[in-house]
Amino acid sequence: MADDLSNLGLECSEDWVPFPVEGSLDLDYWAKHQADQLVDRFVRDGETGDARLLARDLKRAAADSHTREPLGAFGWYLSGHNSVAAILELDALHPDATYPEVTLSLLTEHMTARDFGEPDVRDVRLPLGEAVRIRQNFIGEKKRLFGARPVVHSLFYGVRPENVGAAITLMVSWTEPVLDEPLEQIVDNIAQTLSV
Repeated sequence: MADDLSNLGLECSEDWVPFPVEGSLDLDYWAKHQADQLVDRFVRDGETGDARLLARDLKRAAADSHTREPLGAFGWYLSGHNSVAAILELDALHPDATYPEVTLSLLTEHMTARDFGEPDVRDVRLPLGEAVRIRQNFIGEKKRLFGARPVVHSLFYGVRPENVGAAITLMVSWTEPVLDEPLEQIVDNIAQTLSV
């Protein structure tokens, strides 16, 4: 029997725009509507935004996230910036024939990259249950035919809720090193709000 994850949720600020994860939504319409809302928010913050550029970026980021089929996805849009600063994806790993139990050590093994040495791996306790926290950088996919592959900065949480067979995963990734410190704090706070 599959775990009921229909109430899986988290709390985050309005800077995080929820991406559609269902395939039937018209992405163009959604992106235009979200871009207009972001421009309004930017104005309230004393900044300006370009609705056309925001709509294009929202559509691209949401479509890219959709390829991984997460249970939930969000983009972090900072006031005055027309492109996404970070992506948050929420998912679940269910036991199967190969892995009858999804353990924290299994998550650590499969989610660890060593592109830039050893990652920062910590066993932590969240309100939802025992968890692993992995802060690491890795080499991303090439965006253009010519040019370097980006360094992706990431913070991953894997948590085993009580009475649920699946492990809940939260992954946030970004490419601007200047965001490391503020994002780590923000993501640590979001992880504390995870609920099923």
